[in-house]
Order: sequence, then structure tokens, then C-alpha cells
Amino acid sequence: PNANRDGLVACDLGSASFGAQDECTTCNGDGQYADELGLAACKTAPAGKKPTLDRHDTENCSPGQYSVGGKTECDECEVGKFSNEGAVGC
Repeated sequence: PNANRDGLVACDLGSASFGAQDECTTCNGDGQYADELGLAACKTAPAGKKPTLDRHDTENCSPGQYSVGGKTECDECEVGKFSNEGAVGC
């Protein structure tokens, strides 16, 4: 709710209210982001992506990296393996 308790807090990008909390909380857990205003919960980065530094959106993993989802950073491919941008494996 807001300070007057007559409505919900409209959280900024990169944060969420987590239900009935009075304040917004930054989406800084592993793989979390918020790309819409007023979210009640953070979203989790899907496979092949990671949250942007500001946690406002996601971006593809770079070539040579991959993500199975839900992680803040993409993993590097093993030596001798390769991946394209946005890969879910090498």
C-alpha cells in the first residue's frame, strides 16, 4: 500500500513491492529483474539471458557464453566448445 494506505505502491523499473509491503525492494537476487512499473514480484531471467546491470530488463548472453536461466551472469563455455549469442548451452 501507499503512505495513505489507499492504494498500491507503483514500483519503478528494477524493483517490486512483493505484495503488501510499504516500500519497493530492488530486484537484486540471482537472475532477478523488473521490466514493468508496479510489479508485485521480480521476474527471473529466462534461459539464454541475464539481467541488465540496472535490473530493468534482460540481455542475451554473449557468444561463447550460455545460461540455463535464473542467473545474474552467463557461464563461459568450456574450452573447445562454442555458443552463439543468447545460447542455452554450448
